[in-house]
Order: sequence, then structure tokens, then C-alpha cells
Amino acid sequence: MKILYNDRFTDGFIGPSTEMLGPVERGGLIIFKTAPGCWGPMITPSIKDGHEVNIPVAVQDAKINDAVVMDIRRIKISSRAASSGVDEPLEGRFIGSPSVMGVCSGCGIEWPKAEVKGVGLEAIKCRECGASISPYRMVHGYTMLFDDFRKVGLTVNRELSRIIAEESSGWSNLPSNSQQVSSLIANTCDIVGLATRNIPFMGQLGTTPSIDIPASRNAGDTSSGIRSLASLNDKLGFSEEDIRKGVTDGHLDVDAVREGAILISP
Repeated sequence: MKILYNDRFTDGFIGPSTEMLGPVERGGLIIFKTAPGCWGPMITPSIKDGHEVNIPVAVQDAKINDAVVMDIRRIKISSRAASSGVDEPLEGRFIGSPSVMGVCSGCGIEWPKAEVKGVGLEAIKCRECGASISPYRMVHGYTMLFDDFRKVGLTVNRELSRIIAEESSGWSNLPSNSQQVSSLIANTCDIVGLATRNIPFMGQLGTTPSIDIPASRNAGDTSSGIRSLASLNDKLGFSEEDIRKGVTDGHLDVDAVREGAILISP
């Protein structure tokens, strides 16, 4: 097909077992409806990764050892606000890696489903037993409100932060297929009145690895991250050697991969 729309997400893992859309033709256009990055998936333990990524798209005639050239035509911010900060893992709420394998400290369920009851990260509760299940707390953070054109952001005070937190999904404009709890629920405002330009970029963009692994680890850029995954070998079924052989490069996190850029991905 010439134009393909993708608004569907993985459960956090990506690899040969992941369903693929397409194929899209050479010279075709892919329109992605993406989910907010990092903090939302990090505090949602049912997502098996610190990120929530779109399912992959097959490219017509592309084979192993080829490279795909991606021309990033446009990136549009759909959220009206965002929240981020410095994280600290919470012992007892994960096994091995807090962003990969969340566990409920109350009933012991792995990758527990969440429901929100209130404001703040402790308001993220296990559906089964009601215990708080966010694997992280935000040590220091901020809430930023965007202008109508999404060109400028301004960090807000406690009053505005709470108003946004109480309607977090709407302010985040979460896609209907997204599983994540919005990071705006954190209600953090340690930085107030800071203005900045918004220049969005693609944190996750690349080719599919040859093993099923958490999407953010499809890079091999941190040895500690790979070791934390290898420590879960008995639960996830792959070793450190498997990971190092299987990764491609999806978790770029390079701000040059923005509107107008051309990315060549092996």
C-alpha cells in the first residue's frame, strides 16, 4: 500500500513474534499516531518496557542486510501538557528491572493491570488487590503546559499541576489504543515558570530485532540495561549473548532525528 496509518502499540516487547502492518510500498507514506514517551509506560507495570511503541511496519522488498531510508516529513505534538523528572526505583515493585518487569508488592502478580484512584504516582493501584504499583517515584519533577500551537512550553505551579493531573488522560491526549497511565498524574511542580521552545523528535525509530526484547533495549547502548535483562533469563527466555546478537537500533533518543531529517536504518 502507498499510505499506511498506524495507531496500534505493542505490549512493550518487540521482535519476530510481534504482529506487523503492511507492507508499505517503496516511496510510501507511514502516518504514526504515537503515545507519549518514557514516564507514562515507566509507571504502568502492565507494559513490559519503559516505552510504549507502535507495532512495526513491513517494507516491501526489504531484506536482511538492506537499509531503509526514512524521510521524516512532519512531527505534530498532540498533547496539551507533559510531565517528567528524576526517577527512583521502588524496591518490592519489580523484578530485575523496574521498567521491564513490574510486580505487585501486595498480591505478587507480575505485570499487574493498573487503575487510577486519585492524584500522584501512589494513586496507581493494582486492579486485583488495590496496592500501589508504580515501580518508580518521581524524586524531582515538573509539569509543563503547551501553547495552542505546541511551539512553546511553560512549567506550572501546584494549583495548575493538580488541575491537569485530575484530567491527565485528556491533557495528554492519549491514543485510544494506548495502555499507559498518563505521567501527568504525578502532579509535580518543582520547577515553576520556566519557558522553553518545543522541538519534538523521534526517541524510538529503527528496525525490528531478531529476538523478542523490550523495545527500549533494542539498542545495546547500555551494558547495565543488557545485564538487567539477562538477569531475567529464567522468566523472559534470553541470555546476554542472545541480546547482543539480536539487537538492531530502535532506541536512538537523538534529537537530530526530527522533522526534516533523513534516517538510514540497517
